[in-house]
Order: sequence, then C-alpha cells, then structure tokens
Amino acid sequence: MLEAQTNNDRTILDYLNEDCWRAVLQYVPARDIIRTENTSRQWQRMVLWYLQGIHISILDNHDKAKKTNPNACVLKLSHSVYELDFKSFDMWINKLGPSVVATYCQNLENLIRIRENCPNLESLTLESLHNRCSCCGLLERFPYNLNMDFKCLQGLYFFSCDVSDNCISHFIADKALEELELRNCQIVKGDFFNNIDLSNVKSLALEDCGDMDSEHLFSAVERLGELKKLVLTLMPVDTFKGIQAVLDKMPKLEYLEIYDERDTMPCYDYKPLSRLTCLKHLEVKYRLPDEAAEAILRGCKDLRTLEFRDCDDMTGRSVTEALCRWGTRLRSLSLMSLDLDDDDLVAIISACPELTVT
Repeated sequence: MLEAQTNNDRTILDYLNEDCWRAVLQYVPARDIIRTENTSRQWQRMVLWYLQGIHISILDNHDKAKKTNPNACVLKLSHSVYELDFKSFDMWINKLGPSVVATYCQNLENLIRIRENCPNLESLTLESLHNRCSCCGLLERFPYNLNMDFKCLQGLYFFSCDVSDNCISHFIADKALEELELRNCQIVKGDFFNNIDLSNVKSLALEDCGDMDSEHLFSAVERLGELKKLVLTLMPVDTFKGIQAVLDKMPKLEYLEIYDERDTMPCYDYKPLSRLTCLKHLEVKYRLPDEAAEAILRGCKDLRTLEFRDCDDMTGRSVTEALCRWGTRLRSLSLMSLDLDDDDLVAIISACPELTVT
C-alpha cells in the first residue's frame, strides 16, 4: 500500500528525462515558461535548468535597437501585467547571467550587475528613456571598459543617451566591436571616431545626432574598410553632402541607408553609389537625375532591395526603363513619390519576377 501511494505522488517530471524536456520546452515561448516557474520547486529547477542551457536576450518591451542573437530566446520586460515584471530585471540577470547574450541597461546598477553576471554578453544597448537618467554620467561613474569587462561583446548601441565623446572613447577604448549604433544622441560630436578601434566594425548606424561634426566621421573612413552596413538618417546636412565623396572607401558595403525626413538633398555625384558592387540593400532620399537609376542598377549587380524615397528629379519613365533592363534580380522595391502609370507598374512587375514586396 505504501509503495502504491508513493508511485501515485510521481508526476510527469519524474518520467521524462532532460533530453525529452528540452525537446518539449523549445516549442513553448520563454515568457510562458517563466510565468509557470513558481508552480513547484521541482518545476522551477527544471525551468532554470532549461533556460541556463540556451542563449537568452533580455530586452525592454520598448527596445528600439532590437539587437539580439538570432538564435536566442527573447525575454521582454515591461510594466504590463501581461508581460514579465519590469522589476524582475535584476532577478533574471542573476539567475540566467551566463546564458544572456543580449540585454539593455538604463542605470549604473544595471550595468554593474550585467558586468558581474553576464560573461558571455554579445550585445548591449545603453538607453535613457525620456532622458530620465544620464548615460554620460553613468559611464563617468563606471570605471571599466569593454575590453576589460565585456570580452565577448560584439555590438554596442546607444539610444537616447546624453553621452559625450570622452565617455564613449573611454568605455569602448581598444575593443574591436563589430556593430556600433548611436540613435538620438544629441550632444555627441563624433571625436570618439578618432580614439577607438574601427578595424572590425561591420555595421555603423548614426541617427538623429544633431551636433555631430561630419568631419570626424569622414576622417575615420580609412579605418572602416570592413564596413558592410551603413545607416545615416536625420543627420546634419554636411553628413549627407560629404558621404557621397567617401563611399568608394567602403568597397564591402552590402547595406546602405541615407535619408533625411526633413528635406531631400541633392546628389552631387551618384557614381560612387553605382560602384558599390557588393551592395544588396539601398535606401536613399536624394534628388537623383534620371541616368542615376540605370547606373546604380547596372553597377550594383547583387542589389536585392531598392528604395528611392522622394527622389524628385527622377521621372517614372526613366526608372521603369532601367528596372525593365537591369532590375530582374530585385526582390523588394519602393518608389515613393514617383509618377508611375498602370503601364509602368505592369512593365516593372513583368520584368522583375522575383519581386515579393513593392
């Protein structure tokens, strides 16, 4: 009788081995797994065992950078009762630190906790939502740098941070990052480009950095030979003027976005665009002449995504002719503000059989 009673107390956890549980749990969203963590101590041990064996990205529910390992399990934290409690950030960093490959930071305490618990961190977003905390002050009080304390880090992203060039230079130091982004960082000047290691940077994004001196960026172009992705949006006018002259120094570019929602800039020389032979994605907002469309499509033989945003000087007819002749490999196409009639659209769709987004 006692033996029978003992057997009745056994649960499914007692019958499935760890390999079986891993196979089952990989189909369940991580958020749902965590919500059940406190069901029992036995189940809690199973959940933590599973989560510690995978890559995890802990992100803010409003995270703008959205940078994470593509193979990582994503946990989003927010104030919503339908999401994980925002206050649980420290708890999950402590529990799952070695598995965390991407996360965000909003204060010095977060940064110290990340440094102490996440030795395998690959991606870090420093953000200051609504300017409630100063990222610049945070880094000034953080006496470390990436090479010393974040040895696996590959991507660093500043979002809405009041961060100075000195802070960035000290924090990055000689760390050879692969990805660097600054978005809505209004006081940075760009002098940090002269003080950090750019030899391994493959992705660079600058958005809405109104005080940046473009000369600092252009002086660093010689050290950006490995760059594959460049995004410049809502930047000072000089940035859009000068970038056209240095594109030839970025021969490995595969992804390029250059536009300013405030105005459509003239393209002083479109030929450097047409010489980017590795380019796969192009999004520009320039006043381009008619012949630019054909030159770009003919020269960029690997182009798969093309977006001309408000390219006012182009005519629908010239773009249609260029696409029919050279655009057969395109998979995504956007022609904003171009005057195209029904015949043009039919001709483009017929000539570009691989188009899936228009």
